[in-house]
Amino acid sequence: MSKPINICVIILVCTFFVGCVATPKKPVASIETQREHLTEKFYEKALSLEHQNELVEAKKNYQFAIAADASNKKAEQKITQINKRLQTLADKHYQKSIILHKKGKYNESKRYQLIALRLWPKHVKARQALIAGQMLDIQRYARHTIKKGETLSKISKTFYGNFNQSDIIARVNNIKDAACIRVGMKLKIPELKDHPFVHQKKAAVLEHLTDVSIQPGKRTDSLTMYKNMGINFFKARKFEDAVVELKKVLNADPVDKEAIEYISKAYYSLGSNAYAQKKYLVAIENCKNALNFNKNYSSCENMITQSRNLYNEYHYKSGMKFFDEQNLSLAILEWDLVYKMDPGYKKVTQLLNKAKMIQKNIKTLKQPE
Repeated sequence: MSKPINICVIILVCTFFVGCVATPKKPVASIETQREHLTEKFYEKALSLEHQNELVEAKKNYQFAIAADASNKKAEQKITQINKRLQTLADKHYQKSIILHKKGKYNESKRYQLIALRLWPKHVKARQALIAGQMLDIQRYARHTIKKGETLSKISKTFYGNFNQSDIIARVNNIKDAACIRVGMKLKIPELKDHPFVHQKKAAVLEHLTDVSIQPGKRTDSLTMYKNMGINFFKARKFEDAVVELKKVLNADPVDKEAIEYISKAYYSLGSNAYAQKKYLVAIENCKNALNFNKNYSSCENMITQSRNLYNEYHYKSGMKFFDEQNLSLAILEWDLVYKMDPGYKKVTQLLNKAKMIQKNIKTLKQPE
């Protein structure tokens, strides 16, 4: 009698085990359902950003929605509408930059040109203005001390024979606003290949005007433009745009110290933003990128450690929750994420093996004899 009783007990236990463990309370969503959910998530976020007039970011999320579902016509229409708005805004900022430039507000003018390019990277006039503002073929410098009643336009007339090169004098001397010059300020006046000094053949006049010093030719090329754009984007907290421009510099000149400094800071800032949003993998990736440029960035090391710990803890607990709910598939998925990050984290290896073994046993029990 004992043997049949034992067999019955085993069958009852197995039936209970299968009923309790194998029946998930929350079935795993299909790939199609997940794709639709992801598409809707990006689309809703894009709508929210568009209502906040964050058009560049809204456009990115509409593009993400299309990447998740190529047949999303609503997102395509939205991108078309946003492109028109971005072009219009870029034109307005470019026109504003022209007005500011004429008023001698050179730094503000440059800032509006950069904004125009961020809104619409294909804006030809804004890009040409920035390039023209950076590419100077300097032959030599003249020293000049500002006298009472002089303006940059008058100094331009004195050296170049016209009032139109005041912005060049301002740029070389890092003058952000032409109204901020003062009597006694010493300036470097560049003689350019395309804009020679008008009195260069009259030595007496030159000696009277200034002490002229010959210097080797210096060319500020497009790399300087990219670097300045990157730095300005960084200061405007547009860290992704800063990285794009600074990479152009470092691809051509990998040892540019200033570009290295700012790109490492930009990556760290992106990591900090991701960390604050609990996007720990993104934070880790950006901090690693920062360390690639600056190995001594201790703040990045700390953030990577903290991000890994928080990431592991979140998915470890999520796995425990799914296991308690008898949803083995999702528990294994969560613990596998932890295992890939750190196989020695707490009891993740033991729990993962246990869950897989239970899942295997359940499948075996379900197989027909």
